[in-house]
Amino acid sequence: MTDELKEDGYEEKRIVPEPLMRWTGAILGRASQKVRDSFENRMSGSCLKSRHYGALILLEDGAKTQIELGRLLWIDRTTMVALVDELEKSGDVKRERHPEDRRAYLIQLTEQGQVTLARARQIADEVEDEIFSALSDQEREQLRELLGRLI
Repeated sequence: MTDELKEDGYEEKRIVPEPLMRWTGAILGRASQKVRDSFENRMSGSCLKSRHYGALILLEDGAKTQIELGRLLWIDRTTMVALVDELEKSGDVKRERHPEDRRAYLIQLTEQGQVTLARARQIADEVEDEIFSALSDQEREQLRELLGRLI
């Protein structure tokens, strides 16, 4: 299994060694890395990483506390604070005190965040279409279902 990465202006072949091809975890890890790297490379010019994209998706249906958002993203509190700081600095979210709990913050998607999310969603769809092009729509759905069962 190979794929080509552009690093420093040249193409490099990255190969998953045959012994690792028998380890499902290694294949899943490499596939995840490939999707994440491709997405983040295409988002160049933006500081948006895949974890930021996940947060924006979760905020699309309404504000969430930092703690709730961290739980949904499987991110610890310290990392979640840094992630929200980054999104707030870029203007994609705003952080406000929770009206019923002074200790908590509500994180809301801004208008700029909606624009960023729309662009990121388009790029994520393009990346998935490219990377998963060898699979039919039915196989993609089956893969999501099977992976969902694992987690």
